[in-house]
Parts: sequence; structure tokens; C-alpha cells
Amino acid sequence: MSFVKRVFVVVVACVWASGAQAAFETRATAAFLYDVTTGTVLFEKNAEAPLPPASMSKLMTREHGSLAVRLSEDFPEYYGYFAQQEFDYKDRSPANRFNRNPLLAMDIGADGLKTGHTQEAGYGLVGSALQGERRVVFVVTGLDSVADRSQESRQIVNWGFRQFVESKVAEKGEVIAEAGVWMGDVQSINLVAAEDIALLVPAANRDALSARVEYRGPLEAPIAEGQEVAELVINVEDLPEKRIALVADRDVIRGGFLPRVRSAVSILLRKGLEQAATFGG
Repeated sequence: MSFVKRVFVVVVACVWASGAQAAFETRATAAFLYDVTTGTVLFEKNAEAPLPPASMSKLMTREHGSLAVRLSEDFPEYYGYFAQQEFDYKDRSPANRFNRNPLLAMDIGADGLKTGHTQEAGYGLVGSALQGERRVVFVVTGLDSVADRSQESRQIVNWGFRQFVESKVAEKGEVIAEAGVWMGDVQSINLVAAEDIALLVPAANRDALSARVEYRGPLEAPIAEGQEVAELVINVEDLPEKRIALVADRDVIRGGFLPRVRSAVSILLRKGLEQAATFGG
């Protein structure tokens, strides 16, 4: 028995709304906007181009869009320091006690992180903002002035929050699809969500998504309950493809002689009907 990858469409795409969201444009030489809550890259411009980062390099690494994200997730007890607009360091110039982050006074949920400027790099900012339960982190660099940095930073934050909303797709344990089983004590199992599934969608067209389930099937027994056996592939307009694990809803043991015969006959019969439909069409 040869196993082939089968694709099952479980959600039919709605008609894409023309101009559902306004494309973002920025004067920054490079920019990157990341939704921390859902792990979604919302916007990037020259994100892979080698550019001088100025002092923002203290908050940026190549390992998986940065320290900015790790700071908010792993060290929340220290994260509040970034939102302080004034801090009087001992034996330091009084002029340096003010936080240069222009977003902190804008009432948009900004609470970090680091400005940067050199003649070669221009003006830049690694920023972070929290509205409700959503957090975004962004980088802009290569701007011509403090005023440009302030304006572009505010625009990218507002765009990220206004143009996208979080939508719940499924709850943990919810049945997404059914998959055939080969040589097991049952002929099929349910594919269920391993965790709650939420993703960002355009605010102007919340139904603008399509999804399909992919797995290599029929699934061969034995199978353990909770074992990852398939993927839910979700496409949202203008956003990267999202792949989410689906798991088996039950244990499947390798069947005895009669269940294995029934399983084999069922699979062969199904393949015969599919071939007949193909030749007849």
C-alpha cells in the first residue's frame, strides 16, 4: 500500500474584499512590524537588507523578528522600566535622564523600547505597544529627523492595531476534520485542534480567509491520542500562511486480521471509485 499526501478543503474561502485594508507605506529605509500575541509578521520593508542599526543593536538579534519580544515575555517584572519617561542616573548628565522614546506620551499603549541615531543609520526606533491583550513590536530605521521618527513610529503602531483584529478559529479539542485509518481497529478518526486557534484577519473583512487540512493518508495504525497527524493550513489576505498542528482524538491500535482486511478492502474500494470517477470525467 503506497501512502500519498491528501489535501482536504474544510473551509471555503469567502470572496476577497477589494481594498479590504489600506496598504502601509513608510518613509523609513527599513521597517518591521510583528504581532507578538499571534506570532504574525504584519509588515516588512527591507527586513533582510544589511543596514547600520545604531544603538538599537542592543535589542536586536537574528534568532527568531528579537530581544524586544523576549523582554516582554520572559522578564515582565523588569519591562516597566522602558516606559519610565524620566530616570535620574547617579553621576550622569542631567540631560540624559529623559526617555527619548516619543511614543510614550501618545496614549497608544506604547511601553518601550529603544531609540537610536547615527549619521550613517539615521533616526530609528525599536518600539512596543500593548492594546487590550494584543502586543506589537516594531522597528523603523533610516529616517531623516526626530520628527520623522516620531510620526512613522506612531503610524506603524496605529496601522497594526486598526487594520487587523484577532479572530478565534477553533477551541482546543474541537473537531476540524476526519481522516481515514489504515490497518487499525477503527477505519477513521477525528482531527482536533491541539490548542485554541486564534489569528489576525483584516478588520474590514473578518471572513476573508481560507483553510485546508493536509495530512499523509490514510493514517497508519498504531496512533496515539494527542499525536500530531495533520496540519490546518490557513491563508489570510496579505499575511503569511499559517500552519497549525491537528492531533488524533483517540488511540488506534493495530487491528487483527479481520479489521485489517476490512480496512484494506475499504481503501482499495475508495481508490477504485476515485479512478473510475477520473476516467469517466
